[in-house]
Amino acid sequence: MNGRITAPEDAVVPALDRGFLYGDSVYEVLWWHRGALIQAEDHFDRLEESGRRLYMDIHASRDELAAAIQATCTAAGLLPTDDGYVRLVVTRGGGPIGLAFDENLKQNVVVVVKEADRPPLEEVEQGIRAALVERRRTSKDALDPGAKTGNYLNNLLALKEARLAGADDALMLNAKGEVTEATTANVYLLKDGRLTTPPVEAGILKGTTRTRILALCAEAGIEATEARVTPKDLEAADEIFISSSVRGILPVVAIDGQAVGEGRIGPLTRRIYELFEAAADAEAADAAGGSA
Repeated sequence: MNGRITAPEDAVVPALDRGFLYGDSVYEVLWWHRGALIQAEDHFDRLEESGRRLYMDIHASRDELAAAIQATCTAAGLLPTDDGYVRLVVTRGGGPIGLAFDENLKQNVVVVVKEADRPPLEEVEQGIRAALVERRRTSKDALDPGAKTGNYLNNLLALKEARLAGADDALMLNAKGEVTEATTANVYLLKDGRLTTPPVEAGILKGTTRTRILALCAEAGIEATEARVTPKDLEAADEIFISSSVRGILPVVAIDGQAVGEGRIGPLTRRIYELFEAAADAEAADAAGGSA
């Protein structure tokens, strides 16, 4: 917390911090893999872009943020062979209660590190169940989902509603009835060997893992496109998967109790999963000065 490393129970945020009061903060979740922060520059780019959308310039430099993450990972005892979960939060800071804010508030920077809860291969093979929930994704005209902010009630309530329906995660539609994303992950469908994922314009977060997946597909000769996706498209899909920075790629094997494809991880999802994991291994090896 602002450079002071503590156990979680001893870390405190001021009660008048705007992140606590209003969700007035931006954040990133990064994957610490084999001693390296995977796609670190992509995450810092998005952190700064999220800040711009909130009229918040990030005061700390990238080098300062990277050093804070490194110090916290070291203090947490992460080994070069470990996978870690890193949450970097920048709040606008504390001040008088009220919605109006001073441009020069002292920002609070929080780094949370724990072991990554990455699903083992057996869980990836098993996949997850999803539910199309009634709760709509926040409109980009209200609070653009393209900004990764501390205001997460929309996603939190959608996940609760999916769990009440007996599913593992929610798939959320926008006001037009188009598929956007899961609660903390981007969504992809595969049909006749072609990958489709909703465009940013649908009201989604531009995921760093999504960016890498699209690039890997291009390199591997897998046709991939960003296009409007409807619930009927999901029904007709051969395979569906979601992606996020730490969990990586997870197949969706059922939606609202109906099996997707054969109800298990499909061959193209498996291939993309292997490409993604190999790319992360290569990035970590490169950062360490070795070979994958």
